Amino acid sequence: MSDPEEVLQLRACRAEVEGIKKELDDARKQQADLEEKINGLLSKQREARTKRREAVLAADAAGVPRLRISKEVGMQRSNVYKLLEGKDDSPEG
Repeated sequence: MSDPEEVLQLRACRAEVEGIKKELDDARKQQADLEEKINGLLSKQREARTKRREAVLAADAAGVPRLRISKEVGMQRSNVYKLLEGKDDSPEG
């Protein structure tokens, strides 16, 4: 005995909704994984910028020319001056 067309249509709708729900759950898991990765990388970036700041300060204290410091560390010269003046670390790089 075969099911009526309406029952088959209900099953098809259920399968479609469940398929979309599974894809959505998978996408949310991927998003959570990416957010975790981003947070880890941001933490590493903060640590690296702290090390960079210390290295710039040490190089300046050792008498390395500021132009060379900016080239070697890959920062704009104005940002190196700001860092050395104690204002802020560069938001870039």
